[in-house]
Amino acid sequence: MITLKASANDIERALHELHELASSGTGSDARHAGNFLLALWDGELNPLNVSEFQYLDPNHMRQALQLFTFLMTTGTSLKKFMSADAIDQVADNLSRLNCQSYTGWDYGNGSSETIVRPAAQTLP
Repeated sequence: MITLKASANDIERALHELHELASSGTGSDARHAGNFLLALWDGELNPLNVSEFQYLDPNHMRQALQLFTFLMTTGTSLKKFMSADAIDQVADNLSRLNCQSYTGWDYGNGSSETIVRPAAQTLP
């Protein structure tokens, strides 16, 4: 069962641990925590996908929900508690994580051989 009651220390710990995970983590929890923090930072640019919560491990899920509940009930912005440099670290790590999952494939002819491209020619 996830408890949303949280003290100021719980909120501070949640923010610190979620930021640490999102800015330097390497797994899917880091990616989901990063998306969550970016959504809280600028929801118009990074919309919050509520289904992301289901992919967090239970401890990080509880922390994310506690932080979300605190910010929404107090009407406070994450920008009050996190610097632009800190959120940039999250965005940079998230960019690295998203690029790691990308693998380029040659869908040209279905073969695994390298496609020989013709040399560029100058028109007369």
